[in-house]
Amino acid sequence: MFAAMSVKRIFLSVICLSCFLSAHAGQGADSVRIYYRAGYRYVEPGFRDNRAALDRLVRYIGEARSAGRLERISIRSYASPDGANRANELLSERRADSLSSWIVRHGSVPASLIDRQAAGIAWDELRAQVAASGMLYRDEVLDVLDNTPVWIFDEKNQVVGGRKQRLMDLRGGEPYRYMLREFFPDLRSSVVVTLYFRSEETPESTQPPAVAPPPAPEPGLKPAENDEPQPATVPDTAAAPERTDEAGEAIPALIGKASPEAKGWTPRLVVKTNAVGWAMAISNVAVEIDLSQKLSLNIPVYYSAWNYFSGTTKFRMLAAQPELRYWPTRDRRLFAGVHFGVASYNLALGGKWRIQDHDGMTPALGGGVSVGYRMPLGRSDRWNVEFSLGAGAYRLHYDKFHNEPGGAYSSTVRKTFFGVDNAAVSFSYTFDLKKKGGRR
Repeated sequence: MFAAMSVKRIFLSVICLSCFLSAHAGQGADSVRIYYRAGYRYVEPGFRDNRAALDRLVRYIGEARSAGRLERISIRSYASPDGANRANELLSERRADSLSSWIVRHGSVPASLIDRQAAGIAWDELRAQVAASGMLYRDEVLDVLDNTPVWIFDEKNQVVGGRKQRLMDLRGGEPYRYMLREFFPDLRSSVVVTLYFRSEETPESTQPPAVAPPPAPEPGLKPAENDEPQPATVPDTAAAPERTDEAGEAIPALIGKASPEAKGWTPRLVVKTNAVGWAMAISNVAVEIDLSQKLSLNIPVYYSAWNYFSGTTKFRMLAAQPELRYWPTRDRRLFAGVHFGVASYNLALGGKWRIQDHDGMTPALGGGVSVGYRMPLGRSDRWNVEFSLGAGAYRLHYDKFHNEPGGAYSSTVRKTFFGVDNAAVSFSYTFDLKKKGGRR
């Protein structure tokens, strides 16, 4: 009898393997897993082993594109049970969106090739981790995961409990606290990215293979939260506080859907200020917006209206220097720019003369080129420091006065200035820009 059963198992295994190979003939797949800090949506290369995984992902994409076999990229993102349930659904949605934007920028692929699925709380993964562990009360936890629905309703259709609440109440919360510490980091912080490839033997006119469906849930496991109703009368009872995104904004439990899937390229907005200008007591702010994956427009404005401790030393000015920048590398760190400059000025450096643009109505006009380098501050790519240096030529038309209180007019000068026109050490914060209806 045992021999017959063994033969039957082998026979069934061969059939299953044959079906699997037939179904996947002509299609290859590579996958990586990206982790996130609790409550964060943005991709952080420096977190856990993300950098190696992202490098593999970019390599997979590059190899597939070079061979002409890239069919599509599938992203499935998750969150862990801790925190508000609706916030976790929204967080998994935003993680998929953020990773998709990262792939578009760094993998140089159109967004139309990326399929995104926000799976909400990763109950299937949690059950698999519990089943494979030796944790205390494992069978009781599995019983809750298998037999308790996400939400429990009373006869008035009001939420009176659910799966997470049962887990938190089980054995005084001891199993829940263990899972929070040991299992939840992998649940709340992961996105699986899978690449599908065209078969080299498949003609171009062949219909692309269907996207592989997500893994079926374990027997008895209830659907994920994306199908759950939204309770309005029962407060969330999770142990962890309400989550925030990486910009520090609270994710409300009852907020609506996140932005729709982006089509095409999504730009970014950078707001910054130059520490060198502040060191010279010149207030300044700059805004930079992406025009394409390789081009951006930077617009700094400088203003100073005071003397340096005496009437004979001053650096009064109002200036702007719009610059078109080119970013040659995928990581968008090194850049080169060409700029236009305009400045009204009233300058005296303690010497014999004070100069001022002619009649106060003839600002300096010119332009030049610059180079620079931007690098992240810490793990987040939101905060950055930028170093830049520029030089150019400007047509000057100014009046000279004796540098003393009420100093008399001396002469009018016309000349061309050649030299450094910009030196900056700027600190910045980056925002994602969405299309109308989206979230920044």
